[in-house]
Amino acid sequence: MKIRTVILWTIVLVAIEQVIKLVISTNYRDINFEIIPSLLEFKPTLNDKSFYWLSLMNINVGRWARLATGIIFFGVLCLFYLYMKAISKKGKLLDTAFIFGFAGLLCSLSDNIFFGGSWDYVYLKPLFVFDLKDLYLNCFVILVLIFFHKNKAEINNVKTKNIVSFAKSKLKRN
Repeated sequence: MKIRTVILWTIVLVAIEQVIKLVISTNYRDINFEIIPSLLEFKPTLNDKSFYWLSLMNINVGRWARLATGIIFFGVLCLFYLYMKAISKKGKLLDTAFIFGFAGLLCSLSDNIFFGGSWDYVYLKPLFVFDLKDLYLNCFVILVLIFFHKNKAEINNVKTKNIVSFAKSKLKRN
């Protein structure tokens, strides 16, 4: 896939998620209903604490820390994507994975900028409330794991120093 196509699909996924959240935050923030009784519920919740794993421990790192962390993660993800594209000839699965990864991270950044947190709206009883961004990020992880499994030989030859050298060369060029 061309980089332009990856960017276009990423924008489409981010737009879908942000439109849903805009509609929910302006019209449906106080409405709850069961989608599948005892399993799924529509339950809009503004998670302004922080990342999922920190919110479980009730730790709030603050909006600016979330934004800075998200920007750093996005930069690292871009470099990782470019590196994986450079070493692998099998790109469709990798491109699809990173479309989901980029969309998930951009949705997270957008949530923090526009809403001060993430509007999660699907409650998986009794576990947690999530949104499309969370599904995007989970799809990213699953697809990357499948890619790694299918390309064990290439991945086993990857050395940390090669990744660091690649990242340095990309950062110096720009």
